[in-house]
Amino acid sequence: MKTTFLHVPLLLLIVAWPLAGFASQSADQFSPRIVSTSPYEVARQINRARKRAAELDLLWKSLSVDEKGFEGCGGFCRARIFRHELDGRPGAEVVVMTTGPFELSRYLIFTPAGKQWKLLGYIDHDFNKYEMSRHRVEHTGKNAWLVIRGQEGSGSGFALYGETWYQVSPLGVKPVLSYPSDGHTYPGSLGVSREFKVKRIGPGAKTITLSYTVTYTASMFDQRATSKRFINTHRLDYKWDKPTDEFVIDTQKSEVSAGEIAAIANIQSEEEDDSAKKIGRTSFYSEAKSFAGHGYEVFLKNNVTVLMKIATGRNKGAKDWLRHFLSECDDMPEKRILVEALK
Repeated sequence: MKTTFLHVPLLLLIVAWPLAGFASQSADQFSPRIVSTSPYEVARQINRARKRAAELDLLWKSLSVDEKGFEGCGGFCRARIFRHELDGRPGAEVVVMTTGPFELSRYLIFTPAGKQWKLLGYIDHDFNKYEMSRHRVEHTGKNAWLVIRGQEGSGSGFALYGETWYQVSPLGVKPVLSYPSDGHTYPGSLGVSREFKVKRIGPGAKTITLSYTVTYTASMFDQRATSKRFINTHRLDYKWDKPTDEFVIDTQKSEVSAGEIAAIANIQSEEEDDSAKKIGRTSFYSEAKSFAGHGYEVFLKNNVTVLMKIATGRNKGAKDWLRHFLSECDDMPEKRILVEALK
């Protein structure tokens, strides 16, 4: 982990209340099938229904797809066509992205089947309160993956977005990786706020390397009305697992655990068990509280090295700030080490 310590102007923070929920919705039980309607006709019917506020129940029945809120558009549905090479065979797949009322989005994936069309599967994301889900195509070697980013949680001073990678093949559409992609937690003027975002780095045949940048802003206890900002970078590596046909964490290469990323993303709540927690298709573990104590514990756990430099340094103002900060933290090994160093 790489840590940078900067001084920046005071930031205005607001109270945050975390909402749990990292799970893109997908139709895992759907079996690919030849359909009588082309993806272009599907898009036309949906857009026509938007103009006329017509019902779409017959369309979904013809595709053997669950309506799930799309049965009546009420003038709010919209369909767009995208073409991507996804299954590794000649001929691009057609993705029909449909947005509907009540913050719904649906992705229907079609592939040519002679003079007909085969519906390989569909993906629903049913929580798009502040930002509609979107998709892109990522490549690892010769493999193409459909990636969908969507909102996973929101609240006062809290936001969470996640990404899910899907494998598209003649056998269907399968989620193979999920992770938090960006978000923030602002627990108030007396807490430590944090923002994070992820980007993929490096090529790989069937490996994925993610780099998380986490910015903590500690504005409390600073009589000079300035704010201390700490910037961390974390690397998380995944490798393809043949027995399960999905990406799993490469513990030998990763610099951080998925549980620590989950705590930073504020996925866990104070009441939840710290043992294995299934989120999407990944199990997350954490020993640090993500929200309790105004976010102090997660900040302390991930910044103990730079805080030790303050504790053993000569800057009296910074040491007074750290001493006051530690007095508000719950008892944990990192706190005890720093308190001893301050003596």
